[in-house]
Amino acid sequence: MSVVALVLVSTIAHSVQSTRDSATICVADARTRAPLVGAEITWFVPPSTRRTSRRLANACAHLPATRSGANTDSMRVVRTGYLPRRVTVPPSTWPAGDTIWVALLAVDATRTERLAAVQVTATRADANASDLRSAGRTTATLQTVDARTAGASTVNAVLALMPYTNVRSARGETGLSLRGARREQVAITLDGMPLNDPATGIADVSDIPLAALQSATVALGADPVGTGAGATGGVLALTSSAQRVASMRVSAFGQQAVEGAWHASSADALWHASAAWRTATNDFAFVNDAGVAPQREARVNNDEQRAILSLGVIGSRAQLSVLGSTSERGMVGPANVRTYDADRSHTDRLLARAQTTVHGTTLSTGVRRMQLRYVDPTRPALDSRAVAWAGDAEWRGAMRDIAWRIGGGADRLTATGGITQRRRRGFVGVQRAWSAHRNGLWSVDVGARADLIEGSGVLPTASIGAERRIARMGEQAHLVAFARAAQAVRVPTLYDLYFSSPQRLFVRALSPERVDVDVSSGLRVFAGATRRHASLEGAIVARNTRDAIVWFPGNFGWSPANVGVERLRGVESRAEVASGIASLSGWITAYDAMLSTGGLRIPTPYVPRFAGGAQLQLHTAAQHATVVWRGTGARPYTAGPRNPDFELAAVSLVDITVAQQLRALPHWPWPRFDALVAFSLENAADASWQSVRGFPSPGRAWAISFTLQHSPR
Repeated sequence: MSVVALVLVSTIAHSVQSTRDSATICVADARTRAPLVGAEITWFVPPSTRRTSRRLANACAHLPATRSGANTDSMRVVRTGYLPRRVTVPPSTWPAGDTIWVALLAVDATRTERLAAVQVTATRADANASDLRSAGRTTATLQTVDARTAGASTVNAVLALMPYTNVRSARGETGLSLRGARREQVAITLDGMPLNDPATGIADVSDIPLAALQSATVALGADPVGTGAGATGGVLALTSSAQRVASMRVSAFGQQAVEGAWHASSADALWHASAAWRTATNDFAFVNDAGVAPQREARVNNDEQRAILSLGVIGSRAQLSVLGSTSERGMVGPANVRTYDADRSHTDRLLARAQTTVHGTTLSTGVRRMQLRYVDPTRPALDSRAVAWAGDAEWRGAMRDIAWRIGGGADRLTATGGITQRRRRGFVGVQRAWSAHRNGLWSVDVGARADLIEGSGVLPTASIGAERRIARMGEQAHLVAFARAAQAVRVPTLYDLYFSSPQRLFVRALSPERVDVDVSSGLRVFAGATRRHASLEGAIVARNTRDAIVWFPGNFGWSPANVGVERLRGVESRAEVASGIASLSGWITAYDAMLSTGGLRIPTPYVPRFAGGAQLQLHTAAQHATVVWRGTGARPYTAGPRNPDFELAAVSLVDITVAQQLRALPHWPWPRFDALVAFSLENAADASWQSVRGFPSPGRAWAISFTLQHSPR
């Protein structure tokens, strides 16, 4: 009887001229797969010419839709820096209530890209099936909304949830390591704007409010063409969002945080802003085993205060982003050095970036400023101040099947002691990509770049990547083989060390660091759809770096040095299974990283032989539970042959989070808002460990966060 009723209802529905439904529309970059905010969607309703327009504050939005006969509504998607698209989705690929992914090509797309059919898909898995610009690259993307349900309320916590990442922190700044690289070797970008400071080479992701972000993507290996000089170990690409959200967090060690974001559409543009404020005492008990005998002490002068503000506007022809932050923290030294217990560090950062479309090309400019002051109340003579500036301009476009980029910039630093350094730079790069879009069998990209750095001359680099589907198992499973080879270069930063400290640094002349070859090759298998799927990926990797810039722990010259050759060999693997209310993912890396200099072979400091992580998630419509495990093997910390006596011990960390979405509760008073309450137990096993030798980390900690986000329905 129920089957007959279902058929009758279906027949009546199809006899009606049109049926009103709703669909979720998501917009993404066709090359990078990054979600795009600020796109304007104009929906055309047949058979009349009536239309409705909406500018998306997030990458996805619920929109009404109409299906009339064999056709559906059509829509036009427009976004700054991208080619407009007119889309009509066949009913066979658009069941009511599903998610429609629309991929946009940048205005500098080549002729081949424009002629290729960029398919509109109905699942996230299909939307991620091809990546024209990064063939053979190992990448992983995490949406911030998913990170919040796993207990993350800061960008640092987001990185800890991602595969292949190792987060390092010593003096309050957070650095990221990918594929055994030092934190100066990982390029970090926000909507394409470089965040690495020209003076230190480091980008502190703590300066970015989570409320301002849509997603985070890690890409392993050198990226000479797409990101440029400095991306010798990998890239962390952050994409901004424009949402209405407020979040509060209280946790152990006096940590308190408040952040929020807001957006509005006006004057044919999307305006958005976000702000964050954080404070913490961070004083904790630990066992100091760096002295003659182990003794229990308390970490002091480890507090921090940080305030962040970001502003942005996305218009029809231009986009502008501004990010500013100020922070103060205690300058703790190693556990057995108490001479810094009164010292303070003050950091101010300002980043601005503008982008516009000009005759089918894209012009972008940016400026970065960082000021760092060091104050020693007990020894005023050691107070110091340094200011670093960087300016960049880039013009990119396409000539038939070749994409081109040309740009330049300059860096300047002034510091206490009469230090003044300047450097001009420029580059030109080209890239050609091929892809069998219609059958998805293969994709290839080849690129070359030449950097001209004042004082270092011309530094050429190149890359080539390829992917090929070698087997297809049914409609929803495929096996892909991939390979990539690239070179990279990293010029010495103007100071190349944490330059504000009580030590007067001896700046040694350094040569550029050159990755002669960074290769990876492996297999990737994916089966299933969005909600139920399984994937497995594995690769062997190798990297040779000439004149690697390394600071050896215990080197009281307080300056890094060029090392003859650094060789890294290893394997990387990850797997994921998702079905219904549960998902399980895991990753593991095994690296052998060695330095060869002066006839000696030395293990690269702080690169573990083994590292891994796993994440178990259980979720219903309103409840979420997440268990995260991270493991790191023994890490050498001295400049000498491998010796267990000079290695940090292996560590195993477990974090547990339970979260409740309050919107599902009866009588929820704010129907247009989603609320999330999360409780986290961090380092649940209370492990004692050190990210960097001599700098202990806190043990078990707790955190409670509350997030309220506008969700129009």
